[in-house]
Amino acid sequence: MTSPDSPTNSTLQTQSGPLREEYIDTRDSLRTLLNKLSQLPVWAFDTEFVGEETYIPKLCLVQVATPDGLFLIDPLAVDEIASFWKLVAEPGRRVVVHGGREEIRLCRTWAGIPPAGLFDVQVAAGLTGLVFPLGMATLAEQELGVRLRKGETLTEWRTRPLSPEQITYAYDDIRYLLSLEKILSNRLAETNRQAWMEEETSRQINSVDPVRIQEDERWRKLKGAGSLDPKRLAVLRSLHAWRESRANELNRPVRVLLRDDLLIELARRMPSRPAELELVRGISKRDAPVLVDVIEQARNLPKEQWPEPAPRELDAPQAQPLVSFLQLVLQHHCARVNLAQPLAATQAELKNLVRQHLAGESEPVSGLLSAGWRRENILPLLQDALAGKLALRVEDITREEPLGW
Repeated sequence: MTSPDSPTNSTLQTQSGPLREEYIDTRDSLRTLLNKLSQLPVWAFDTEFVGEETYIPKLCLVQVATPDGLFLIDPLAVDEIASFWKLVAEPGRRVVVHGGREEIRLCRTWAGIPPAGLFDVQVAAGLTGLVFPLGMATLAEQELGVRLRKGETLTEWRTRPLSPEQITYAYDDIRYLLSLEKILSNRLAETNRQAWMEEETSRQINSVDPVRIQEDERWRKLKGAGSLDPKRLAVLRSLHAWRESRANELNRPVRVLLRDDLLIELARRMPSRPAELELVRGISKRDAPVLVDVIEQARNLPKEQWPEPAPRELDAPQAQPLVSFLQLVLQHHCARVNLAQPLAATQAELKNLVRQHLAGESEPVSGLLSAGWRRENILPLLQDALAGKLALRVEDITREEPLGW
C-alpha cells in the first residue's frame, strides 16, 4: 500500500528480469511483507540512518530485496519495525548485507540479539581476491557491469516525502545484493573458503555491540591520555564513563556533551569546585556540579584502583625493517592466492609478531593470527619469512605481480 506522498509502485528491468517495487508505510503492508520474508530462504536488506545528532542512530529507511521484489520500509510511518529485526535475528535463512556493521548494531538494539545467517558481500569479496573494503557501487560495477549513482550518500533521510532521487538511490542500494551473493557464494565454494567466511562473520558480529560499552578502555585512546599519571587516568576513565552514560540517556552525540580534548583537560586539572570549571572553555555550567562530583570520586579512589599507564613500547632498531619485509611478503602471497591483504593481517598484527619473535616467542598467544584460518594459512608463511626459510626476488617487472619466491 502507499500513502498519497509515497512513491508509486513501478516495474523496472534488471539483469534478472523485472522487479516489483513497493513502498511500505502501513502496518498491513509491513505484516504482508514480513510474512513473505519469513518463508524465503534468502533475502537482502540495507538501512539508511542519521547519526550526527543522536547517541543511537535514527533509523529512517529499511530497504529489502527478494528474488522478485524490492521494498522500502518507512520506520517513520510504521511503528512496528521491531518485528522486522526479530525476523532478521531468526535462524533458518540467509540475510545478505553490504558492509553490515551498523545493521548488526541496529539488530542488537531492536531485537536484543545479532542477525542470524548473515552474509556480508563486502567480506566475501575480500576473501575471494577483491579489494577490502569495497564500496557497493564499485563492487556492482566490477562484478555485474552496472553503474550505480552515488549522489545521495549524505542526503537528509528524515525528510518526507522522499524525493525521486532518494527513492532511486535506496532501491539501487539493494537491487544487486542477491546477484552478488550468488556470485561470491560460488567463488567461496570454489576456493574452499566457506569456513573462512563463517569465521569472519562471527568475528564481525562479536565485535559489534548495540551501544558503546562503558567498561572498555577506549578512554586510553584519547589524544593526550598517554601523558597522564595513574591518578589522572582514573579521573579520565570516570569522566569518559559519565559522558557515555549521559549521552545514552539523552540520546545525544558524545561530542556535543563534552569534547575529547575537554576530557583530557579536566583530567589534567582535576578541578575541585564548579567555579574552577569556568577556566575551561566549552564546559556547560549545568554539568559543572556533576563533573566535579565525578572527578572527586575518582581522585579519592585508592591507589590500587588507579589504572596503570599504557606501557611505552620501544622497538629494537631491526623491528621496523622486519615489519616492512613481512608486509611485502604478505602482499605478494595475497596477490597469488586471491585474498585481500587487509583481511589477512593488519600492520599491528605484523608488528606484534615481530616483537614476539625478537623476544624468543614463536607462537602468537592473542590476536587474529593466533586462531582460525589465519593461523593455519597465514601465520606459517610469516614465521618462515622471519626464520629466513624463504626469500623474495624480482621475477618479471612487466607483470602485475612482479615478485616470486
